[in-house]
Amino acid sequence: MPYLLLAIAAIGVGYLLFFVVYHALPKRLRTDHQRQHDDILADARSQAVERRKNEAERLEDEHQLMIEQLDADIKERQEDMKITEEDHIAQERSLALEETHLQKLTKEMEVHEQKVSLLRQAHEAKLAEVQDLRSQLKQKLESLASVDAVAVSKSIQTNLIESRQRECQKQLKNLDDELASSHKRLAQRTMTRVMARYAPEFYWPKSINFVELADRQMAEKLLEDGVGLIADLKEKAEIEIEVLNDPSMQMAIVKLAGGAGINREAVRLAFNDLLPKGPSGWGKAATTYDKHRALLEQQAVKLGRQAVREVQLEGIHPEIQRLVGYLNWRTSYRQNQWYHTVEVAKLAGIIASELGVDADAAKRVGLLHDIGKAIDYRIEGSHAVISGDYADRFGERRMICDTVMSHHSDLLVETPLAYVLRSADTLSGARPGARVNLEEGYQTRMSGIEHCVRSFPGIVSLSIMNGAREVHVEVSHKRVQENDMELLSQSIAKKIQEEVAFPGEIKILVSRRFEATAVA
Repeated sequence: MPYLLLAIAAIGVGYLLFFVVYHALPKRLRTDHQRQHDDILADARSQAVERRKNEAERLEDEHQLMIEQLDADIKERQEDMKITEEDHIAQERSLALEETHLQKLTKEMEVHEQKVSLLRQAHEAKLAEVQDLRSQLKQKLESLASVDAVAVSKSIQTNLIESRQRECQKQLKNLDDELASSHKRLAQRTMTRVMARYAPEFYWPKSINFVELADRQMAEKLLEDGVGLIADLKEKAEIEIEVLNDPSMQMAIVKLAGGAGINREAVRLAFNDLLPKGPSGWGKAATTYDKHRALLEQQAVKLGRQAVREVQLEGIHPEIQRLVGYLNWRTSYRQNQWYHTVEVAKLAGIIASELGVDADAAKRVGLLHDIGKAIDYRIEGSHAVISGDYADRFGERRMICDTVMSHHSDLLVETPLAYVLRSADTLSGARPGARVNLEEGYQTRMSGIEHCVRSFPGIVSLSIMNGAREVHVEVSHKRVQENDMELLSQSIAKKIQEEVAFPGEIKILVSRRFEATAVA
């Protein structure tokens, strides 16, 4: 309440003070202030009038300028339109002249067409007349000579063709004889240089596929107490194990057959360790086999690397090197295949350098050509096809793989590299002392194959080729139908497989020939 009273009192005092000051100011001061206000207002009005006047003058000038510019544009457009109109008139005149000229040319062309038509008719009439004259002349000549013109023409043509053919055949024969003679001389010189450059310093180791027993009592003990030992080693190595204790033999042996060569060697070493220990130590057959198998695996890897180093190649996959090492325990006609592979690679490189072929590629196919023999005991097919397939699987070029497959004609490849590989493979196998050909066994195999084939009806002839790897059979078309040929080839292959012992595989090729002749 006291604050409200104080506020009201303050307002009253302030109003009183304002009233006193306002009425106390001199009246003259208020008059001067009014006069200044009027002067300022008058000046502002005069300035506004002046600005409006100036703006009006400026707008009038711009309007006048635009009118003048518009007049000039209209005049210029009128002149352009006049020029365009003159051009159109000139073009119309030119078109009229062209049309007149075109009409004249059309009339001339019609006249020429009529002339050409008349000349064509006259030409056709002359041609018909000439044809009639030729026909008459031909008939007269035929009647005078008493011959047929068509027959004479064919006879002349036939005589010319036969004459040219005889000349070509004579030239081809001469060229063929010359080429064969020169190639034979070149091949002989090349092989002479190759054999002079190649001088092997190794001997051919012989594989041992049996274990000699100390005495016949050991053989009997092995047959009685070693059944578990033989069964364990059979299961581990996946080979055939047989104890031979025939009195006619000089000594009792354990024969190892089938499976992988490295597995047979591991079994042989395991027998040599286990047999002296007696039946008490035969329970560790699996452990002993695994130990020797691991050592031989390491040796195979080293042999693979050694082969690559000896032929100076790079980029050979480790798995291929391991397969090359496995060949140390694989033989063909008693030839150690590791030494054979290295020798083929070296010979291929030498032959390729003599002939100007890529030596590295030649050594590569030589090193790879028989790796399939390391695993052909568990994969069906030719070792050449297996080798090419594994080479392709481990990154070799298609050309290398095809060449490897072709070295036993499983794939037809006729390139210089393919012939280099075949030559090197043949040289290594045919070199004196390289292979042992068992003549008696070979003849027995040939006789067995022939007996199996001849036992089937309708056989006309047979040829055993490529070292008894291929059998070509020709059958009579009267006794063997075309639809039965596939079944016949399968039956022959099955019988040979059951009755003949042979290494590798044999390809059976059955052919049926039908000939018809007539005499007129």
